[in-house]
Amino acid sequence: MLANMLAIRREPMRNVGIKELKDQASTIVNTGEAVIIERYGRPVGMYVPLGAQDAGDKARAYQLAENINRLMTQIAAQNGLTPEALADELAQISADPDRQAS
Repeated sequence: MLANMLAIRREPMRNVGIKELKDQASTIVNTGEAVIIERYGRPVGMYVPLGAQDAGDKARAYQLAENINRLMTQIAAQNGLTPEALADELAQISADPDRQAS
């Protein structure tokens, strides 16, 4: 399913630094676009608006899936992992009943 979603190419999400997010939060939220949040040039999170559902939802889902894939690839590379290895690590962490929320 994710591979099918990623087959449709969309514009990548805009990257926003922490300072820009702090200074322009209202403007960023009002645009209704999803953004990747960076600290010192490294992705640390995403803002994805919960906008009203309409005909564009499927296209946005494809775009979001592609951007999540791009972000996972960046995070994996920064940690010396493949995207698949990172996904496996996240799955193991999520499945661990003894994990502590931070």
